[in-house]
Amino acid sequence: MVEYRLIKVKTALSKSNLPDLDYALNPYIGCQHSCIYCYSPDFTRYSDVAENWGSKVLIKENIVEVLKREVRSLSKGIVGVSTITDPYQPIEAKMKLTRECIKVLSNSGFKVSIQTKSTLILRDSDIINPKNFDVGVTITTMRSEVAREIEPNAPPPRERLKILEYFSRRGVETWLFLGPIIPKINDDEEQLREVVEDASKIKTEIVYDRLNVKPLMLRNMRRKWSFQIDIREVVRLSYNDNYYIKISNTIERLCRRYGVKCSPAFTYKHTRKLTDFI
Repeated sequence: MVEYRLIKVKTALSKSNLPDLDYALNPYIGCQHSCIYCYSPDFTRYSDVAENWGSKVLIKENIVEVLKREVRSLSKGIVGVSTITDPYQPIEAKMKLTRECIKVLSNSGFKVSIQTKSTLILRDSDIINPKNFDVGVTITTMRSEVAREIEPNAPPPRERLKILEYFSRRGVETWLFLGPIIPKINDDEEQLREVVEDASKIKTEIVYDRLNVKPLMLRNMRRKWSFQIDIREVVRLSYNDNYYIKISNTIERLCRRYGVKCSPAFTYKHTRKLTDFI
């Protein structure tokens, strides 16, 4: 059972530190998808939401009105929707905050980069156009049994792939976010190959990312961990640069084989020691 709470906000757009984004817009705080690897709890200032990730969601009920004021005075740029939580989680079907926000942004001359796991985005295909939008879909594995364990309330991978297929056919720039790559879970070459092969069929590029361990993320992983694998080994490998170089080389090799453009999402500099987690 998910608890929803309405809140009012003073700002809608915030400066983004992510590559290629000028602003971030997040209509919700918290995410019902409940992905066990999500780092967002560690960047969420509402402690009750962060501590109960997946079961509490805050709804920014006045965000559309605030956004309408902000776009009149802010410099035009690229807005990431969303950077801290999925903009198309289940409550969006009722609230339509994401829908109204992207309409405001597009009509005001802003570029919009959407990242989601949800097929609910297809509802807004009347707004999402090749001129003002790109669409990214997170797919960590094509295997539904693995996805159910690490992304329990998100749509199955095959359903997410249909999002990329649909928007690619309509000429919208698309990208598949292959991340995080979790050691011992979705990092074997066959699983990676399956993702790359499917990306090649719909001619979408891949952006890949490693598991970037955070304290609350790790606690949530431990609470929900169902794999017969020592989680300490997963954390250790996630901090091993040689391991990640090997995984990166595998992905790059597979992408060359299938003619898929790919690139890493970030360049990491660890700010915590491995011993902080194990």
